[in-house]
Amino acid sequence: MITTLLFDLDDTLLGNDMGTFIPAYFEQITCHFPAVDPQQLINALMSGTRAAIANRDASQKLSDVLYQQLFPAMNWKQAEWLPRFNEFYRTRFTHLRGLTDHRPAARALLEWAIAAGYEVVIATSPLFPRIAIDERLRWAGIADLPFARVTSLENSHFTKPHPEYFAEILAHLGRRPEAALMLGNDWENDIAPNVALGLANYWIAPSDGVPPTESAYTFGVGSLETFWNWAKASLPNLTLPPPPATALPHLLRGNLAAIVGTLDEATESSWQARPDPTEWSFTEVICHLRDVDVEVNVPRFHSIVETDNPFISGADTHPWAVERDYQSQSGPEALQAFSAARQHLADFLAGQPASVWNRTARHALFGPTTLAEIVGWILDHDRIHLEQLQKTKSGL
Repeated sequence: MITTLLFDLDDTLLGNDMGTFIPAYFEQITCHFPAVDPQQLINALMSGTRAAIANRDASQKLSDVLYQQLFPAMNWKQAEWLPRFNEFYRTRFTHLRGLTDHRPAARALLEWAIAAGYEVVIATSPLFPRIAIDERLRWAGIADLPFARVTSLENSHFTKPHPEYFAEILAHLGRRPEAALMLGNDWENDIAPNVALGLANYWIAPSDGVPPTESAYTFGVGSLETFWNWAKASLPNLTLPPPPATALPHLLRGNLAAIVGTLDEATESSWQARPDPTEWSFTEVICHLRDVDVEVNVPRFHSIVETDNPFISGADTHPWAVERDYQSQSGPEALQAFSAARQHLADFLAGQPASVWNRTARHALFGPTTLAEIVGWILDHDRIHLEQLQKTKSGL
């Protein structure tokens, strides 16, 4: 059942031709810094943007990736110059509004979706800071709506066209791919990556547009109005084929990014805090995830890939929290170790042939199983502890 709708912003909810918008954006930003060599600034911004687009490290926020390129290239101190960029977005960025076209159907469609009980996400390319995205939402006339998530440079670890971008959104919301549908105008950035995850999608394009590739997850082509008419009749009963097994490494990275993002602002004291005495702290949760990946999941998957139908013993890992005194350990160090183990696991699985997902094993508790099914267990386990982290964070 579809519970979550993801909407692209530019040229979907807001008419905005990036081929025109980006050169005008660069012109405005160089005017905002008149004492700076304009080409040097543009080159530094482009270098940072390329690094952000290329990022596959779930432990690195896009803002960190971009700023680590931008500010050293300009020989600027980030603490001094970042506020000046924010001032640009509050002032000169607004001059670009005239290049965009307001689409009245956008607000009506979103209001209907929210009233119908769907979670609504603005899944815009997160290469701009939130302040710039909020401004474009105002131009679209939808900034005041209660979105479940708006992706931005500060809260994302991947960008389009990586499937992990969509996987991170789903992880934050606790949704599986079969519960979400994506609308967007750009096939390569909005549609193809989420097809790789098994998300339903609707291509916002002329009604006579022909999708570049056939997909069982693409349910239509047309305008926002055309989608709306289709959605009212079809969304409640929409059924999807199972997600492809090749989506699993992307989902593992997306879960990791959501876990890292949830802990992004954790203070030194909050790592050990327990809002409820019966709940684990941030540190205990992350130590648990680290040890399960390092000592259970990684060896288990190597065994399944390298051995025919191996026997897999069960593992009771919850007592480790007390036995290993997780609470006295360093949460940030545990997070680094967990990130390394999880990224190794995702990379290892992504590097295998497609046939690997059907490799079998004999589990001590669950009996005959496959590699794909066991990865599904890991994703479910992640969701449980990610929800736990989010509740602990809200309790603090």
